Amino acid sequence: MGALLQIENLSVSYRRGGATIQAVDAVDLEVPAATMLGLVGESGCGKSTLARAIMGVLPGNARIAGGRVELAGEELVPSTEARRRERLWREISFVPQTAMNALDPVYRLRDQMREVLCSRGGLSAAASDARTAELFRAVGLDPSRLMDFPHQFSGGMRQRAAIALALALNPKLIIADEPVTALDVIVQRQVLDTIRMLGRDLGLSAIVVTHDISVVAYLCTLTAVMYGGRIVESGTTAELVGSPAHPYTMGLMNASPDLKARIDTLVPIEGAPPDLSAPPPGCRFAARCPFVLPACRELSPDIIEISTGHKVACHRAGEAPALRELAGKVATWSA
Repeated sequence: MGALLQIENLSVSYRRGGATIQAVDAVDLEVPAATMLGLVGESGCGKSTLARAIMGVLPGNARIAGGRVELAGEELVPSTEARRRERLWREISFVPQTAMNALDPVYRLRDQMREVLCSRGGLSAAASDARTAELFRAVGLDPSRLMDFPHQFSGGMRQRAAIALALALNPKLIIADEPVTALDVIVQRQVLDTIRMLGRDLGLSAIVVTHDISVVAYLCTLTAVMYGGRIVESGTTAELVGSPAHPYTMGLMNASPDLKARIDTLVPIEGAPPDLSAPPPGCRFAARCPFVLPACRELSPDIIEISTGHKVACHRAGEAPALRELAGKVATWSA
């Protein structure tokens, strides 16, 4: 299946004072049609900046320093502001971390849906209301609530409404940025079930941005792990979760609750991500990696394919089975 979204050698930098921060550094990524890809990594790794670059909504102090982003054969990076605005909702839509960032608190839900469906989609008010009712049912909301304001909804219901808004014009690609982080665990499961059902029934193409690898494992067919502005491992979710090849991915698995895991204590990855205004040479995870070699601190590892579709940037990728065994021991990380 061909790629709906193709990213090649994309770099995004920020200016802060006199410093340049390389938030995204030479990223390659593909999202096939009708596929959910999970983009996972801790705060500050560059995943939200990557999502914003795809959307074309970077802040004023950011710029795309190089690379290509292509959606359904159209190059996105050199687009004019007018073309970028035209693309939003129709071709790319966004589900934010907090639904109140997408919903206007002073307008009823019906009117907010009409704004997208009528103004951007060209529907009549009657057709808009019919489409909205259909969308509300699809995400598990009662259409009778359309005359309510956002504050009259629970957090989970608001998030479902934000998903309905993102689906309004049948975009080619949906980007969901931490869509359940602000919700309690029970409501998280309900919203994740809704997204999973929509992916199955509608064949959604989506990028799910999250720091929680368990969310990716539940929702996504493909996963890309990001660290220090770079993709360090990518492949099918089943392979990354079952046989991670990069030490950072192994660490993320240890830090995520799993009733079947060999480690019965959650083990943090000590230390902090690198300063991307002055990134270190070599592997950017070297300072926190329990398997670091001298070469890791000096030479940046190439991305290699260790099995079909499973790619990793690690000097010790060939030792992954042995490293996974060591990574399953608390002492490895506490040392």
